[in-house]
Amino acid sequence: MKIKRYLVPFIFGLIGILSFAPFSIKPLIFLSYAYLINGLLKNNKESIIKLICWSFGHWGFGMSWLIVSVYYYGNTHILLALVIFILLIAILTLVFSAPLLLLKIKLFNNIKYANFYTILYVGSMFILNEWSMYFLLNGVPWLIPGVIFLDTISQSLFRILGVAGGSYIIYLLAAILGLSWKKNKIISVVVLAVILILLIPRSEEEIDKNNLLNISIVQPSTNPFLKYENNYKDKIEENLLRLSKEINTETDLVIFPEAELPYAYESIEFSLFKERLINSKTIITGSWHFEGSNLFNSMVNLDTGQIYNKQHLVPFGEYIPFIPSLRGLISFFDMPMSNVSHGANNQGTMNFTNNDQAFTISPLICYDIAFGNTVRKSNKSSNFIINISNDTWFGNSIGPYHHLDIARVRAIENNKWLIRATNDGFSAVISNKGVIVDKMEKGISGVMNSRISTRYTAPTAYSSGGYFIPYVLALILTFLSAIINLCIKRPSSH
Repeated sequence: MKIKRYLVPFIFGLIGILSFAPFSIKPLIFLSYAYLINGLLKNNKESIIKLICWSFGHWGFGMSWLIVSVYYYGNTHILLALVIFILLIAILTLVFSAPLLLLKIKLFNNIKYANFYTILYVGSMFILNEWSMYFLLNGVPWLIPGVIFLDTISQSLFRILGVAGGSYIIYLLAAILGLSWKKNKIISVVVLAVILILLIPRSEEEIDKNNLLNISIVQPSTNPFLKYENNYKDKIEENLLRLSKEINTETDLVIFPEAELPYAYESIEFSLFKERLINSKTIITGSWHFEGSNLFNSMVNLDTGQIYNKQHLVPFGEYIPFIPSLRGLISFFDMPMSNVSHGANNQGTMNFTNNDQAFTISPLICYDIAFGNTVRKSNKSSNFIINISNDTWFGNSIGPYHHLDIARVRAIENNKWLIRATNDGFSAVISNKGVIVDKMEKGISGVMNSRISTRYTAPTAYSSGGYFIPYVLALILTFLSAIINLCIKRPSSH
């Protein structure tokens, strides 16, 4: 049946998403990529069909939140949202998977003779394609497979090689499974056994209770559909002021979420609101911020006046790729929220003083947390991480769950506690071991009073060396395995 031809690869792409939170059926990511690899290495026509169908199942479901982001957060037409959604899937399909289609002609002309070097090549090519996602359209590092090792015995790998190390293992095992698919049952069983061992649940981690700092996270849960109406400004302010009264009297640091107020830090409205806030606490908040004519999505320390500007903007939500060419040419692309500027990549940390003790904070806004190297560079000299976010534009998708897991990975990679303050959830306090100490559920309006440890934590191998080891290794192995594959004499078909 023709429908089976399209439905099966779509389902295999879809089941890969079930490996991520909130489903967390972790072995499925291996099966999903194994099917993709097996399909890619067959005849060209079937390969392309399977690739497209798999991509719509995988990227389509996993990044469906983009429609909500563009439609509501970008305040644009639903048709444009759908066009952008399909365009992104097409680009991810082309960049992430197509290199195997192009190169297999020479490298895999006799796929029945799969060897060690073939497996190395396929796994290494996939991790390099993953690397490209950090730069594509200013970066789309979403649904990185290595994240699924959270809460397993394998998550210790994050501190050594980062999440890329986990992804590399997944691609290599998936390559073995895909190349032995229906051909060598013994190898397939062995690989499946290895996968199950890697995914053994991790035992409960002890939480460091030394050098505790009292913090409060304000989660207002503002209705995103009314946020920019003129008559709604007062409601936002009153809600924040009401919540500020619930802050624990012993709190040393208060964190408000990303860009909750519908006006800029430099405005009279912001000054008036600031005067009405409690002034006995150090407050860090998200805010719109102007530098000249440039608008930034920023984090502000109201005590020191220090400002951090968001570096990584959401493609098609906060900015439009190739906008100089598109804005004005096509009225569709004149989106209200598409004129936000990128923050510089060399911004420093924030300072915070409590009882004559000085602390250094690594500030990150929303999408910044998805970029491992950005977090690593900003976090080398910090005591802890603050990540403010607005996850309302994820809608009721899996986006907020995945976003929270990414934050947990960053805490483990850098061996730092992390405070996450969001507009409507999930706000959380995460230990340096990735443990969620406290969490406020999505859709809840309130204040979460908690504690974090500020004790010095040693840098990890990853925070010192970065992601270069797995990617450079993959680059070397890709070329070596490709050359060896070309040189190996294949068995005669006669």
